[in-house]
Amino acid sequence: MNKLEATISLFIITFFCSIQYAFLAGVPDSVSQFAYLTVTNVIGFVIMLFFFFGELSRIDKNQVLQSFILSIELVAFNVFLVLGSSRVGATVCSCLLSAYFVFVPVLALILFREKPDWRAFPGIIVVLLGLFLMMDADFSGLLNMGTLYLLLADVAFALYILTMGRYSSSSNPSIIAMGQLFFSMLISLGCWIVQVAFFGKTFELPSVPSFWICVLYISFFIRGVYGIVQLYAMRYVSALETSLIFSTEIIMTMLMSPILAHVFNTQSEPITSLHLAAGIIMIAGVLMADSSVQASFGKLIKKIKESLSFLGQLSFSGVKASCIKWIYVTLVVAAIYAVIDIFVQLAGFLQYDSIIGLKNFLPSFAGALWGVYGAVATSIGSLAVSIILGVSVKVAVAECICNFIMGTGMWLAWHLFNASIDHNITFKTPRSYIVYTFSLGILSLVCAFIAACILNEQMFWPVFCAYFFLGLLLGLLLCIFFGSIICVETVIPVWCLVMPDMACIISGITEHDSPEADLSLTYCNNQIEETARYAGLPPKKIFEVQGCVEELFLRVKKARPDAVLYLTVRYGNSVSLRFAFKEKYFNPFLVQKDDDMLDAAGLKLLRHKAIRASCRYRRSDKMTHIHIVI
Repeated sequence: MNKLEATISLFIITFFCSIQYAFLAGVPDSVSQFAYLTVTNVIGFVIMLFFFFGELSRIDKNQVLQSFILSIELVAFNVFLVLGSSRVGATVCSCLLSAYFVFVPVLALILFREKPDWRAFPGIIVVLLGLFLMMDADFSGLLNMGTLYLLLADVAFALYILTMGRYSSSSNPSIIAMGQLFFSMLISLGCWIVQVAFFGKTFELPSVPSFWICVLYISFFIRGVYGIVQLYAMRYVSALETSLIFSTEIIMTMLMSPILAHVFNTQSEPITSLHLAAGIIMIAGVLMADSSVQASFGKLIKKIKESLSFLGQLSFSGVKASCIKWIYVTLVVAAIYAVIDIFVQLAGFLQYDSIIGLKNFLPSFAGALWGVYGAVATSIGSLAVSIILGVSVKVAVAECICNFIMGTGMWLAWHLFNASIDHNITFKTPRSYIVYTFSLGILSLVCAFIAACILNEQMFWPVFCAYFFLGLLLGLLLCIFFGSIICVETVIPVWCLVMPDMACIISGITEHDSPEADLSLTYCNNQIEETARYAGLPPKKIFEVQGCVEELFLRVKKARPDAVLYLTVRYGNSVSLRFAFKEKYFNPFLVQKDDDMLDAAGLKLLRHKAIRASCRYRRSDKMTHIHIVI
């Protein structure tokens, strides 16, 4: 991930946060707020545990403490938000919460002795002016206790942003996100028990669908996706710039109000010319405060071109993988598609045929990553749901055709138009976003035309909006997350295959320990240094890569003396190292009983230098596969 990807990701999760108010309206007033927080934290923690269970082996005391501190700040924010939102109007509440970025430079100076960037203050003043206009230039409703509580909530969230910015650069984001959800769950559960014991609340939860729709949305998008993406993105975007991006939430809420009102059959808030002017002013203020926009246009273009270096070719081709693996991927995607579709249809909060729903982001996302396999998976999922729920044949046929065309079309468009030089799903350049957006728009029009021909003309625009906007907002975010952070193996066409930057075999430490001179760790380190310098890596980064390779090799050879390691390397902003050896399964990231102090220090190096580290045993080739991203 680079700064451009991080900024786009932050805007997307801000959008998810802006539409949560439409779902929060479904929470009954009789439900305890701490009960709601407990349930959403529990489900969010389970979802994150499902995706990042393998990361638990990398946990340590510092990350547990960091997670606990972040959870206290989040709970404090939620408590003050609950106390303040009940005492002021919705517009005043939203505007006050959007102003928390004002406290970021002040708290940074007081608590962390960070000198503020005075060039950002004109942008802050402009954003505050936009907030003033957004409230219709009326502050008369602010003089009450609700305002004080919301200001305290702003302070708590500003402190959370600063703390997260300091932790995100040195800790594992997935562990931090899981940890803060775990501790938030315990704290909110304790507060709920106190409410039941002393304030007359109960442990009963409502059974109305609107409550559980809200719970699942908040759990997945806010507790899960929001937290993970924010932690990863803040490695590349400063705390102040992140806060200013989050402050645009009120603009998105205002613009989405008519659409959400139409979807949920509620009354929308009127959008006046003053509100539009306020939104434009706030966007201008965000751009003014952004350090990259303060320079001249020519220097900015040069800076972007320099920063958009390769992230690395972080995935292998699915063509060379076994059929069993891709069948497994197909079944998993089909199951996810079916679960999402069944839930949305049974909930009944969308007034459209089954071809439209939250699942419409999956064809573009799964197709871009896994090509025909992803397209077939979404078609299988839609067919399964049609059989289970008894959907009409016309609707089922239209949905299967649209999903297949969208998935295969996104895959072919990405590789035919060469959206990325290495043909992997990484959004390193503006060209990648342009290819993705235009391809998605054209394919959405094609799907809408097919649906209108098979069903009726009235389905054209709903189908287009469902595929395009969900694919753009959620599909793009997931492509960035899975392509640049998780580094999943993607399907690349045979004519687009690119060899790794470096490949070698290691069987001994020096040439005396190896059958051949070019099979030694010394020779491998020399090759890494030579190829890394050619790729433009700084000496410090080269040393980190060589250190991780050496430490992992030594740990494997200590446990499996006869192991021969196969190493492939891809360079970029991140360096992808993939190891494989054909011996009994061994996980080098776990502490062993015979580890000494030196081994423990080496293991700590592996854990903390890597953005991602995974180890799995593939039965098809009886080999252990290790992946490290530095």
